[in-house]
Amino acid sequence: MNKKIRRLRKVFALSFSLLAITPALVNAETVYFKGTPINWEHGRKYGVYSYSDVSTRYYDHAATANNKFSGWKAPDEGNAYVQKFVGTGSATAYWDAR
Repeated sequence: MNKKIRRLRKVFALSFSLLAITPALVNAETVYFKGTPINWEHGRKYGVYSYSDVSTRYYDHAATANNKFSGWKAPDEGNAYVQKFVGTGSATAYWDAR
């Protein structure tokens, strides 16, 4: 086999393995604030970014990923989203509402 075909096989195998791993690194949850459901998705993107995505129609809300803050969003402003490059380090995510 020539080098080009071997390289393409390696790239394909690496791409496929990253795609196979990614869904396992995402968490979607319904959390509750004052008895009202809030949608929260958090985890890793592409294996190297920590992210947090929060949405609710009832309260101001915010997201934090590894100490990077999204800022407060009003109920009619849509999702509070933030992501931060963490490499191989720990990914931590939080949500807040007021």
